[in-house]
Amino acid sequence: MLSRLEIDAGALRHNYRLFCGIAGAQRVCAVLKANAYGHGLAASYQALASEQLHWLGVNYVDEARQLRDLGYGGRLLVVGPAVEREVARAAQLKAELVIGNFVVLQAWLALGQRGPVHIKFDTGMSRQGFLPREAPAVVALLRQHQAAVTGVCTHFANVEDVTDQTYSLHQLSLFEQAAKAFTDAGMAPMLHAASSASALIMDASRFDMVRIGMSLYGVWPSPLTRVSYLQLHAGVLDLQPVLSWRTEVTTVKPVISGEYIGYGCTYRAIRDMRIAVLPVGYYEGFPRIAGEAASFVLIRGERCPVVGRICMNMMMVDTTHLAAVEVGDQVTLIGKDGKDVIAAHDLAGWARSIPYELLSRLHQDMPRTLV
Repeated sequence: MLSRLEIDAGALRHNYRLFCGIAGAQRVCAVLKANAYGHGLAASYQALASEQLHWLGVNYVDEARQLRDLGYGGRLLVVGPAVEREVARAAQLKAELVIGNFVVLQAWLALGQRGPVHIKFDTGMSRQGFLPREAPAVVALLRQHQAAVTGVCTHFANVEDVTDQTYSLHQLSLFEQAAKAFTDAGMAPMLHAASSASALIMDASRFDMVRIGMSLYGVWPSPLTRVSYLQLHAGVLDLQPVLSWRTEVTTVKPVISGEYIGYGCTYRAIRDMRIAVLPVGYYEGFPRIAGEAASFVLIRGERCPVVGRICMNMMMVDTTHLAAVEVGDQVTLIGKDGKDVIAAHDLAGWARSIPYELLSRLHQDMPRTLV
């Protein structure tokens, strides 16, 4: 591929330390799921390996295996759906599963050598997890098998998209009721509920662990989360973006006024133009729909508008206003060039999406280089 992702190791460590300062180092679980939110699991782990890592989080047992192969020996939380056939494998890896249904719980109880597990409760997401009213039955089953669990957890449904946290507080109340069934039975599992947004703006949600994903990579979960944090703290946390996306100019060519650019003849030049062709398209992860918005890239520190439809492996930009542009010139799709910056949320906004989707869809074959 003729584009690359630069991963700022110092920024990643900086963000990790910010959350250690907020919640305490022993309570921070750095989440590297979805190829570290598109940043590269191996590169991100390499950047963080020098830190005092108490927890890492992934979605799949196979991601846990990759981290073990990379040399990580600390605690691993598998937050994705647990399935029967992977319960024994997780135990072998000493990876801590999150279990949210009786089928998988029974499979875990049937193991001779049980690995640590966390019981999840669905408090309003309608996704994975036991219902809070099932907590006594879960506890009874555990006591019947003389089994203890490591943790009890939940996940918030609506922290990022609002400034009024009424629904999240309702979820918090249901979670505490479910957790009480364990403490009433003499168990003392660790509790965890917070991801990035709730860890930032809901002190009561931090409990014994915070699971930090998107904000670990220097991206605010949403504009409203940033606003909420500003209201609470009269300042903004210094999150530093970790990822930059670069490519190069592969063709420079003139386009005469009246000629069309790209598939579908959706863009027609209203003046003589000079076009640069970039070797990036929707296959690499640049959203096709972003070409229909007022999107741009940076070349020589200047904004160059995207013109015509995004192709599978190419896109075209207008460089008429630049004094000079040459084949081989660096192009910034996300990141800083000169005094200007394109943030992940800018490109996500042009695509009518969110940074979570945009970043996690960056093609896995693009090289991730630590800088």
